[in-house]
Amino acid sequence: MVVNLLGAGPSEWIWSAIAAGDVPVLRAAPSTFCAQSTHPRYGSVLTAFLQGVLNLEGRFATDHDRMKRARELIGELGRRGARPDMVIPNADFEVKSLYRDWRLTGDITAMQGVIQMRNDLINMKYSTEARSKDIDTSDEVEILCEIIDCFAELTARNCEVTSRIMVPDVVVTVWEKCLEDKSRNDVTILSPDGQTATHSLLLRSSSPVLAAMLGSQMEEGTNQQIKVEEPVAVVELFLRMLFTGCLPQETEPEICWEPSVNLRMVVQSAFMSNSAKKVLLPARTYGEIQSIDSAGDVLIKFDNIPIRQWVMKRNFKYLQTASFQKVARLHKDLAATIGLLHRWQVDGLADIVAERLESEITVESFDEVLQAALVYRLDKLKTALLAFAQNSPQVHAGYQAGRFGPLVQNSLQIVFNKASEPPLKRSRESL
Repeated sequence: MVVNLLGAGPSEWIWSAIAAGDVPVLRAAPSTFCAQSTHPRYGSVLTAFLQGVLNLEGRFATDHDRMKRARELIGELGRRGARPDMVIPNADFEVKSLYRDWRLTGDITAMQGVIQMRNDLINMKYSTEARSKDIDTSDEVEILCEIIDCFAELTARNCEVTSRIMVPDVVVTVWEKCLEDKSRNDVTILSPDGQTATHSLLLRSSSPVLAAMLGSQMEEGTNQQIKVEEPVAVVELFLRMLFTGCLPQETEPEICWEPSVNLRMVVQSAFMSNSAKKVLLPARTYGEIQSIDSAGDVLIKFDNIPIRQWVMKRNFKYLQTASFQKVARLHKDLAATIGLLHRWQVDGLADIVAERLESEITVESFDEVLQAALVYRLDKLKTALLAFAQNSPQVHAGYQAGRFGPLVQNSLQIVFNKASEPPLKRSRESL
């Protein structure tokens, strides 16, 4: 990526607006302004306003809630493509605050810079000099911590939309038509609950096992058969992935929903919870509403977060409901598809399926997905599932009741027995 250094020029007014916290001015900036560019005096767009928010400069001096303005600024910059994890090459800029100055140099990201500043102020707070001079940096530390949380949320959202490769819709549409074209089907895959017809060309090209089974000299007009143990739904899922390179979309959410106790929810887009100790709730995190207060805010127990989290009504836009039976069925079918991919040696697709399952771990499909991870040695997926189990009362209860398969029960035995072991005591040494 080419990064342009901007000094005095047509975009300088935008940088000045960012540094001063002028959100309305930033919103008026042309779309041609690159939020991933850098500036010799400000660093990146996500470090340009740090001095203003710490020293009450610009709009931060007139706003009674400077963190609210900072959040609005970060949100607008994120909408324009700013990334807290983007490296500022050969950075060399200053940030001055009431208590100390920083010179941030080298290849550094905005996230690294703010974490460094926050840590320095914490160390200063507890230093002997600060105590003797009655210096309290608590307010500045709290603001920088909130900025870090905003950066983490923005980073999570950037990760959500990151894809391996951009394929034009027209290409996917063409391959979908090929998949649906039944006129030239010359292979039938027989499942216990039915059969699926498809084309031999793609099967032979994608799998050496299928190429050997089908042979390279198929006579035109003949129809060969392949028997499998997987149901038709799994075979169709395998073929759709093979033809289009796409995983199925999630089930359609309910557009309008009313909170109720025991209602299962899923995080649609990452955001920070509203509990006293805020927690980042990543996208595709599943949970269940435990209670509703008089203001209509909800207390949710998320499957992989130990402590229940409050979510206020204003953040309901980040939540959605879905048919968890359908979600669980899709996850189980995806886990079964991994078996077909491994057996037929279709390279690459199994890892993509595993990544999808890792990002959507649920209690409902935990058993089947962990079983697939163990059988096919998907170590990253297995690690994520076992970490999920440690924080899930539902999985723990299922393990104690023996509801999972033998392979999964054995893996969970190691996890839960280790967690219940008392900490080792250090042996005393005679002096």
